[in-house]
Amino acid sequence: MIASAVRRLELEAFPVTIAALYAIVLLLVMPGELVQDSWATLVAGREIADHGLPHRETLTVMAHGARWIDQQWLAQLTFYELFRVGGFRLILLTHVALIASAFGVALVAARYRGASALSVFIVGCACFFVAPWGWQLRAQSFAPLLFVGILWLLISDDRAPSRRVFVVVPLLVLWANLHGSVVLGALLAALYGVVLLIGRRPGSALKGTALLTLAPLAVFCSPYGLSLVDYYRHLLINPPFGRLVTEWTAPTPAPITALFYILAFTTVWAVGRWGRKLTGFERLALLVTMASALSATRNILWFGLAALVLLPLLLDEAGLASARGAHPAVRRVLGLAALGGLAAALLVEGTKPGSWYEHLWPDRTVAAVAAATRAPATRVFASDRDADWLLWKQPRLRGRVAFDIRFELNTAAQIRSLHRFFNRIGSDWPAASRDYEVILLDRDHYERIRVSLAAAGGIRQTYLDPDHAVLVRTGVPPN
Repeated sequence: MIASAVRRLELEAFPVTIAALYAIVLLLVMPGELVQDSWATLVAGREIADHGLPHRETLTVMAHGARWIDQQWLAQLTFYELFRVGGFRLILLTHVALIASAFGVALVAARYRGASALSVFIVGCACFFVAPWGWQLRAQSFAPLLFVGILWLLISDDRAPSRRVFVVVPLLVLWANLHGSVVLGALLAALYGVVLLIGRRPGSALKGTALLTLAPLAVFCSPYGLSLVDYYRHLLINPPFGRLVTEWTAPTPAPITALFYILAFTTVWAVGRWGRKLTGFERLALLVTMASALSATRNILWFGLAALVLLPLLLDEAGLASARGAHPAVRRVLGLAALGGLAAALLVEGTKPGSWYEHLWPDRTVAAVAAATRAPATRVFASDRDADWLLWKQPRLRGRVAFDIRFELNTAAQIRSLHRFFNRIGSDWPAASRDYEVILLDRDHYERIRVSLAAAGGIRQTYLDPDHAVLVRTGVPPN
């Protein structure tokens, strides 16, 4: 058995190495994976645990009373319950396991599809940093693994028809309660149903009809039911914040998107030259995910995973499959070193003290805000990065924070007002914060705002560190 495992490791040394390196990097940067979306996920999970599924907004001032369809409720509740059991260590390790597993399963799918170990390694290197924002802990953390699993089921059935493809439906139902990206998974499943109907292979008509019908219906298998129609329409068709939040805008050429453009051009070239190696559905999957990525930066993640599964097979046509590999002993050492490094990283990073995981979010800032908001009616205007962090750390501020990152709950006028404030547009740009006694600013992004407000009359600075500033209005009774 050991000899068989060693021989297997020699064959798969390159994919094993890139998968292990990916997991190691995720482990090493765990504190940086806690972002505003992470805090929002935990806050929403606590709301669900304490008050049940939300239907009206009660956490923030600006959106108070707005209809809140919390489509991601299951992911939020899961992360919150994991936090109650094991704190930040457990939720971050779970997150790393989910993201690393998606990458690893995509590598395995590429190998089962017939790609060589070397081509899988090369594409894996290209996809390593193609969407680093996908490393952030958020409700979306569950979605990449589901995406890869569904894509693998579909392309496997395209090559060797089987009833296993119907596992796609319960996976979509699960995904529909975890993250809104389920729409992309349902679209791929429905498109595969169309491909089956058009292809008219023996016995494919019933399967195609079932997938074309059940995949869209699975999106609405949620406690919110058909109310999700308006939710998806609001978010996917010209959302009011679409041009203001970077992740929702189309990717423009920049250092952070350079790998995406390289990968996209390589994919177009490879499909144009050797596309016949792929089935019609596989080419369609690459096209759909690439179009999705070109429409919004946040969707580059899905194209990266699809390319990781399908592109290596095309690169083999360039002669990589026949390229002379490293000596078996070298491959064995490489694989063992990668696995050993992963075990060491897991041991070191997984046994850090609890405070290490959130050390990038200093408690001193929270204490300063707590001191400034002792009066029960005092309200806080916090920058988007910090609002949900405050709500998590200071539950008593529930209903007293101006807004948070759930911009879909705000009106278009409110979003424009916030845009003017944070970009200092117009002579009355501070208007959005005027009704709030305490202002918390992220200095990395809003230092010029801090300087302008601190220089204005009626405002004093009560706390300052390299990352945050707390400003308090003087002579103004709590609203």
